[in-house]
Amino acid sequence: MQAKLRTQPHLEYRPTGFHWRRRWPSRIRKICDSRKKSFLLFSLRSHVIPDAKALAQKLTLLSDIAFAGVTERTMAIAPDIMERLLVELCRFLIEAADVARETAPARSAETAAYELACANAAVDSLRTAIATRDREVARAPLQAVAARLGVTLDEDDPDWRRLAFRALRVMLDAEQENQRRDQGEFEAPSAVFQTARTLVEAPRAGAEAFSTVPCRSMPLGSDYVADMAPSPAACAAHPPAQAAIASVAPDSANAPRSAQEAPASATRPTEVAAAQENDTACPSLTKGAQIYIDLRSKGYKSFKPSEQRNEKAGASWARNTAPNVRSTACLMSRIFGDKPFSAINDTDLKDAWELLDRLPRSYQARTSKLSPEAAADEADATEKRNQQITRARLKKKGASPGKIESAILKDRLPRLRTATIYRHMQDFQRICVCMKKKGHIATNIMEDHIWDSAEYLRRETLEEDNERLTWCGHLDSLFRSPVYQDNLDDVGDPMFWAPLIALHMGLRSEEILQLFVSDIQVIGDVPCIVLRQGPGQSLKSKAARRTVPIHKNLLKLGFMKLVALRDRDQEPRLFPWIERSQNKKTFTETFSKRFTRYRQDHKIYDKQRDFHSLRTTFNHLLIAAECPDTQRRALMGHVERDIGIVHYNPHGFSEEQLQRRVNSIEVDISMIRPPFDTSQTMNVTHLSDRRQPLPA
Repeated sequence: MQAKLRTQPHLEYRPTGFHWRRRWPSRIRKICDSRKKSFLLFSLRSHVIPDAKALAQKLTLLSDIAFAGVTERTMAIAPDIMERLLVELCRFLIEAADVARETAPARSAETAAYELACANAAVDSLRTAIATRDREVARAPLQAVAARLGVTLDEDDPDWRRLAFRALRVMLDAEQENQRRDQGEFEAPSAVFQTARTLVEAPRAGAEAFSTVPCRSMPLGSDYVADMAPSPAACAAHPPAQAAIASVAPDSANAPRSAQEAPASATRPTEVAAAQENDTACPSLTKGAQIYIDLRSKGYKSFKPSEQRNEKAGASWARNTAPNVRSTACLMSRIFGDKPFSAINDTDLKDAWELLDRLPRSYQARTSKLSPEAAADEADATEKRNQQITRARLKKKGASPGKIESAILKDRLPRLRTATIYRHMQDFQRICVCMKKKGHIATNIMEDHIWDSAEYLRRETLEEDNERLTWCGHLDSLFRSPVYQDNLDDVGDPMFWAPLIALHMGLRSEEILQLFVSDIQVIGDVPCIVLRQGPGQSLKSKAARRTVPIHKNLLKLGFMKLVALRDRDQEPRLFPWIERSQNKKTFTETFSKRFTRYRQDHKIYDKQRDFHSLRTTFNHLLIAAECPDTQRRALMGHVERDIGIVHYNPHGFSEEQLQRRVNSIEVDISMIRPPFDTSQTMNVTHLSDRRQPLPA
């Protein structure tokens, strides 16, 4: 037992259970002399090692924060000196990079890519230094800054370690800022631009005389430039500058030589102004949303003039995300009316997000006859009426106050969840950012209205629990359902195999359903599923490319027999009869509906335990089996951030190692009838079917 606890500091096992024990730091004992004990001791009230380790880690982190807070008030290096050193260090790092960037010669695309890789490596090194508490990286920069300021740093000072660690954070921030600037991303316009814009927008005498001068557009060399060309509103917003350009370089081919040669339309300034107003108007909510959707569907994301389209990413976005953006645009247009973006003010936005808090979860903006406000008011009135009826009915029956309150709470109408409202906020903000970069609006109107992380966490904490749960303790009901007990018409029915593969190997639903027979391979005597990007196959991320050994339970149920059968039938796919959905063009969308109906029909439906919960269960069982996090991430297809694995173990783990980890998961499948077994020895669906009737 003690050997298992050596890797977990401050965790002890006693006859009464696990305890967390930590000594007071010497500096705190000097401050708090009245303490009788030299250590902290808390009972964790658990005999389970994983639970105790998790609690001990949390207590260790909290105590680190508390100890740091106490010692911060007794800093030997003066706070103003420390702040001055850190500010000067950050300023020097950014200014030095700016000077080097401005004086550097032109570079090729390959050089730019190489320098970007070097910058990423520097960021990773600083993150590693922070993670490992390696302060040596900050020693030389701090000494150089102190010398410039004429400050003598005593590295024997007790607060030197704190200063050096803060410097690591400052260096990381500066490195990331330099990386953004090197890619042309700046937090705000330059000071010169702001000054020039102020001068351009200042009132000038006679500016009205130039207000109807049209904004000429140059011939465009690519469809992206045509898509991303600034709105005419951006040109019309600066008539004095436009008139000055026209006066310096007139179009001699089209300019009239005399008043008699001028076109007839020039004599009708009112009509010209009206036409220009229609052309330069800010788009409405629905039109602006469609502009954004069209650009994203073509493969544009940042809307920079230099951006190259990514058609594959655009097609994926149009298939998976565009419907959500359309629903957000439809909802916002129902709330605001289909007004231009420039006509929406802060009060409108504040009222809109408060309204979404009251909106029923069942409200459909596209089809409902009620406006969002009317639907919210009707839901409030219905909920209040139901509560009054329930209270009166239960009081008449003499029910207890606790029972009355519980019944009233159950009668509440479900409203939009925090995650749904935040998704609408994010999508609407992305549309606004696009409108800003297109020149239709001057600022991002959503900038001060989207929730920060603290507000989102506060709202999410107040909600009822709706998180995805594991299938632990509920697998018997699934395995006793007909598909696992009866003879199958198709021994390769995905309703039988897909949940088992997700449970025993942690694969995502689309990864399972799109498998080719060639993806099942025997590597060094280890049967594996090789997940890769291929024709008709898509993976969630680069980390999803992986090789997962097949669990012994699946082999026992005849998984390799299914592979051999598909090979004999010359079927390229493992599940050849499942079709893609019409909407998202995925197998998952089709199968998820079938899996939901199956669970509902057989009374095993739980909204918190869906198909993805089987993958969650696999992850949970790996943790319970004390699988190392690096190997667990390799099996799950999660991004690996451990430098020791990424850089020093790039080929990953052997199939034999991963097979031991996969087979360490114990799942009882004794009640499942193997599809290739025609015997009648398996357990029946319900135990009540075997009960003998009582004698009459």
